[in-house]
Amino acid sequence: MSTVLVIKAHPKTEAVSNALTIGDRFIETYQQTHSQDQILVHDLYAEGVPEIDSSNLDSWKKLTNGVTYQELSKNEQILLSRQQQLQAQFIQADKYVFISPMYNLFLPNRLKMYLDLVIVSTKTWVEGEHGPEGTLHDKKAIHIQSSGGTYHHTDNAFMATLDMGDSYLKALLGQVGIKDYQGIYCEGNSHRDADDMAANREIIAKEAEKAAKEF
Repeated sequence: MSTVLVIKAHPKTEAVSNALTIGDRFIETYQQTHSQDQILVHDLYAEGVPEIDSSNLDSWKKLTNGVTYQELSKNEQILLSRQQQLQAQFIQADKYVFISPMYNLFLPNRLKMYLDLVIVSTKTWVEGEHGPEGTLHDKKAIHIQSSGGTYHHTDNAFMATLDMGDSYLKALLGQVGIKDYQGIYCEGNSHRDADDMAANREIIAKEAEKAAKEF
């Protein structure tokens, strides 16, 4: 049995979000074709993400300097407990599904905050003889992304270079050992009327369903 961690990083709901609608189709198909697997869903906007701020960094420093968990303040304990829970959940998963829109050629800020929290030294990578070495092997990830422009379904190679969020996610996961990565892109939404958008969304949803069966 595999554990699938679904990371929803969209402030909208399924009723108005192309990415979330397609993501739900992916999840439904995956459940139907992998009935023994466990699916965990973490909605970053509904549930929130602990922010790495001065209080957070101070707590980490205290632990590094020998302060015990019990000696931390109640608020520090709550914050660190939530962080450790998210980190353990991420590390223990076998497969990852990231669902997000593109914001200014990058990822939504809460997804970046989440990645900063769970991708950490000694847990997801270690310093090897020739540089960082990932510790999360034999895992796979898929990124379902919506965007107003067209960056992948085009012959214009330059446009693909502008999708820095997807490139970053792929590179970051690769650094920690997750090399099996694919993207599903619902694009050009700013240039479509309602009917065209619905038709394109259905095409991409079917692509997602096919990917789910093989994931």
